[in-house]
Amino acid sequence: MKSCFKAYILLVSMTCTAEDFIPAPSNEVLNNPHRGFMLWGSNVLADGGLPDNFHGASIYHVYLPWRMVESSDQVFEWDLIEQTYLEPISDIDPQATFVMRLVADYPDGPGSGIDNHYSGGDINRDYPLFLEQTPLNIGRRVYTDCDGDGPGIAPDWNDPEFISQANQLILAFGLHFDGDPRITAVQVGLLGLWGEWHQSGCDTLAPHDTVKNSLKDTYDLAFNITPLQTRYARNPDVTNVTFGFHEDYFPSFTAQCIYGFPLCNDSGDWNLEYGLTHVVPAARNNWQDNPISGESPLTSQKNAWVSDEADITTIINDYHFSFLGPAGKHEESGNSSVMNRLANQLGYRIQINQMTIKTPITTPLTTVSVTIANVGSAPIYHPYQLALDWVNAANQTVTTWIFDQPMSEYMPKLSTTIDQNFFQTLPNGSYSIRAYGRPLNPNAQPLTLANSNKDVLNRVIIGEVQVSIVDLIFADDFETIGND
Repeated sequence: MKSCFKAYILLVSMTCTAEDFIPAPSNEVLNNPHRGFMLWGSNVLADGGLPDNFHGASIYHVYLPWRMVESSDQVFEWDLIEQTYLEPISDIDPQATFVMRLVADYPDGPGSGIDNHYSGGDINRDYPLFLEQTPLNIGRRVYTDCDGDGPGIAPDWNDPEFISQANQLILAFGLHFDGDPRITAVQVGLLGLWGEWHQSGCDTLAPHDTVKNSLKDTYDLAFNITPLQTRYARNPDVTNVTFGFHEDYFPSFTAQCIYGFPLCNDSGDWNLEYGLTHVVPAARNNWQDNPISGESPLTSQKNAWVSDEADITTIINDYHFSFLGPAGKHEESGNSSVMNRLANQLGYRIQINQMTIKTPITTPLTTVSVTIANVGSAPIYHPYQLALDWVNAANQTVTTWIFDQPMSEYMPKLSTTIDQNFFQTLPNGSYSIRAYGRPLNPNAQPLTLANSNKDVLNRVIIGEVQVSIVDLIFADDFETIGND
């Protein structure tokens, strides 16, 4: 009996040993998405350009007034939102990502330029007029001063018709934007002053728990991929959900008053630590699922970034901050060394400590072992995987090996070792292995690892590996053993 078959064999003279590659770490500031510093982005088109960017920020905070999003009942102006808010920024900064917050009451909106794109007058009204009209007839509450903030117009937050309309808006918002790789986070807004779920100084106008619980659950339902943040660690704002937080009086209302931060007050639930300790302790580890951010509106708070760098660094890491802004010391030029060090602490920072692979590769089945560390303050909150490009002598990527484990599982200040088998036949030859973070969404930006020796695509050059697989084809007249 004759047979024809194909087999892979290992040359007797060839030895195969495991080689450890140890790429050097890097202290450079990496322009990776969804972390670092954030700038104001709510009226870029009207202002004629981006804010000054002195320290490599690529996140932009955008308030979206309800009246701009929904022109009439269930008519959503997504093209207008793109053309008015997002595209003008992306056209100037192609790496831009966005933190977005829907708002229905921005006190003294004209003072901040929120009304720059309004038509039809009534510039202090940030929600659509149809809410007040028949058949909804939702009441308006005009105020001149809420603890120094105003003037403004608040809808009746507690009207069942308002709750229904707000939930419809949130669902449509999620349907349009959930999973969009440009979105760093969506802040749970709409209710109260600035969408912060309070009406401080005008407590009779405040939203009640019924509307808070309803909108909270709808946000949680509408966004399954894009991270979510809320303003305060309060009940019911963050009960039974894993929202992150945006602490907009950083560092004064962040931690216990043990650091000497200006205007520190830790006696109530406006303080993040107080809320996590006394009000919603179950939210203590929400940072594992959704990001923490903060901003410093006052000069004394901004100056603390530089004058008290050590303590600022401590609370960035203790509370797992991913980004700071739009208000902060990064709005000013100078202090580049301090700002670079703070930037490196914010959010994720992934480095490869060691990669082990047998070389030469002599069979299609290859085991790769990688020890990888997150030396930053927070996880990655968007879908990425560690990838290895195999680059041949002609500088062409022949194939890519992708590790199964999501990079979101790399927790801060920890390292992990991943062993994975890859089965793929490569043409014989010498290959340079290049490592990076690969997004699941092909439209997202890749992640640069915090190692030295990168190529022009910011892939870390791990080292050279030889592939030497012998492929023998036996002829038809080969007599197999055991056959007559």
